[in-house]
Amino acid sequence: MFSLTSTFDDEFEYKGTVIHLNLAFDNVLRVFELLEDNTFYDWEKVDIALEILVENYEDIEDLPINEKFEMYAYIFKEFLGIDYTKAENGIVKKVFDFKKDAGLIYASFLSAYHMDLFEQQGKLHWQKFMQLLTNLNKDTVFKEVVNIRQMKVPPADKYNKEYREYVLKMKRLYRLEDENEIVDEQQAIKEIDRKWDMVASMLKPKGR
Repeated sequence: MFSLTSTFDDEFEYKGTVIHLNLAFDNVLRVFELLEDNTFYDWEKVDIALEILVENYEDIEDLPINEKFEMYAYIFKEFLGIDYTKAENGIVKKVFDFKKDAGLIYASFLSAYHMDLFEQQGKLHWQKFMQLLTNLNKDTVFKEVVNIRQMKVPPADKYNKEYREYVLKMKRLYRLEDENEIVDEQQAIKEIDRKWDMVASMLKPKGR
């Protein structure tokens, strides 16, 4: 939990050894990029992630991989607020991507806070970064793009053709590459109905 009455205590004890973490925002983002890199096995990602985040990595370098997995999950849960041991229920729609939206985030921080994120590398804590990102002004380019991605496409009628085309154009322009969003929901429903009708017709017994 973010608090203004306490400082960030980025360390914990593991089997008598104090583990010191480096949770600068750029460090954490490097880990996120690593996790999306399919050239590494999962156990390699965990090991490299710990090497990035743990300042005294040499003290845990020789730990068995199962213990490294446990430490990795603990760091993500207790210090980053991400619990990998819990299964998510339902579909969580992705509305931004740190890598794809890097330029938008940089420009928005510079505009809103007069903060150059390149100058903040190794300095700005991850928790501070996330608070600033989450609470960016709605007029910043990052928030405007996120709003476009969350925007619903209105059903077509004779009055909203131009607006609807604009919304579709903007959603296509800022669509995330791995986003499986169907922009035209009404058309999607019609397409599903059409396919089911085809299947039903194939299952009907043919007359003699």
